[in-house]
Amino acid sequence: MSQPDNPGLRQQVIEYLDANPETALTWTEAHGMLCALACGPACASGWQHLLIEEDQVPNAIADAMQALRDRMHAQLGLGETLPLPCRLDPYEDNEGKDLASWCAGFVTGVSANEDAWHTNDSDQVFQMLLPFLLISGLDDDPEMDALWQDTRLVRQMALGIPDLVEEIFLFFHAPELGDDRDEDDSDEE
Repeated sequence: MSQPDNPGLRQQVIEYLDANPETALTWTEAHGMLCALACGPACASGWQHLLIEEDQVPNAIADAMQALRDRMHAQLGLGETLPLPCRLDPYEDNEGKDLASWCAGFVTGVSANEDAWHTNDSDQVFQMLLPFLLISGLDDDPEMDALWQDTRLVRQMALGIPDLVEEIFLFFHAPELGDDRDEDDSDEE
């Protein structure tokens, strides 16, 4: 499996984020955000500002982030799964480098253009986003807290995240493939 990014671009972004630990996302969070922007609907312009609070992102970093997002988008378009920079363990706590942080970054990417995410079948979109919302811990809904207690289900959701990213990509960028898959399933019955 190929890497979704250029190591030089990735390192440039990581160094920038590491130099701003108090106000910037971690690389794991930024990767989650990039995945959301790569698999979801068209990006809103200027999304790179989400990387850091109260600061303008330098053009070189904004360009590197755009290139990384474009590479991820292309990789998904080729049917490849994106490797995550963290373990798929929803209960691991590793200060900005765990799956909860990655999911929080993904949710940040969704919020960058939230209206576009909900223009299609909102119920289906919510179902696809549920694992990210649950594992990120960003939703205070008591029903989410109850769902979190089902460790087996939460672990299954976590393990399914790489495939779910690809499913979201197909939903937004190749909906006819999803329709074909549904027709194939009904033919087999």
